[in-house]
Amino acid sequence: MTKTPKQTTKTTDSLENLLITVAQGTELHFESGLCGDWSLLADQPQKVGFHIVTSGECWLGFPDNQQMTQRLKAGDAVFVNRGVSHFLSRRQVPAQISLSELENYCTPEHSENGIVCYELDEVNSASTLVFSLLPPWLVLRNAEQTQQLGSILAMIRSEVLAHHPGYRTVIQRLSDVLTLHLLRQLLVNQDELTGVFAALHDSALTTVLNDLIEAPEQDWTVEQMANLACLSTSAFADRCLRKTGLTPKKLLDQLRFHRAKYLLSTSSLPVEVIASRIGYQSATAFGRFFKKYADQSAQEFRSSC
Repeated sequence: MTKTPKQTTKTTDSLENLLITVAQGTELHFESGLCGDWSLLADQPQKVGFHIVTSGECWLGFPDNQQMTQRLKAGDAVFVNRGVSHFLSRRQVPAQISLSELENYCTPEHSENGIVCYELDEVNSASTLVFSLLPPWLVLRNAEQTQQLGSILAMIRSEVLAHHPGYRTVIQRLSDVLTLHLLRQLLVNQDELTGVFAALHDSALTTVLNDLIEAPEQDWTVEQMANLACLSTSAFADRCLRKTGLTPKKLLDQLRFHRAKYLLSTSSLPVEVIASRIGYQSATAFGRFFKKYADQSAQEFRSSC
């Protein structure tokens, strides 16, 4: 059995450099104190978003899955990937509510509760790949944040609450640093993808990743991947293992596994359809594959979302 080499601190350093590049596309989209029964709806947003609760508390929900609704408190931060419909609301939204009823929100002159919302532009191909590998959404609880991230969020909350002259400029200037730390912590929570992210620093492997992500259902062989990288089969396998700690088969497996989790958590597609979309002709074979990496069945994973 081939022994997977241990990831080094050089990989961590290169990931940090990558995230600095990704973070340079942040813009403040919305900042406000809110009162009453307010709600904000993002219907299939075209950009990645971060939401920070600056004061009070609210609910995060998803129109397609009421079971995922979560209560947020001051200091909590939320990452939501591109295309994932979601809403923030002062009160828990009943399951039978229509999306049109979520359109009402109060004016930004109040300060009982607060939200800061950022949007991230996909400024280059690396950004697009990073976002495609991250989960549909993730809540970073105040108590679970790193010291550095917590300090930045505290500064933003303080500026929003104090409303000193120039406060909006201050929180906008903090956005790149904030995004960098948020993305870094997201990666800490996605350890199984570290090898995939490491591949983004190699031009040959990035070319392969793009095609694998675009067509995970294809019957990929090591030879086909090597051709995309313009390398011999042996040279490609060696490069893949050396750069990511993963064999080409394991690299493909991780991309397929990530895509399967995304589809299970964000859609109601039958397991058989999801299996086909990531390259498995039978639900049985897909079930074995998923349980191998998740330690639970696909249905169990979907029920827990």
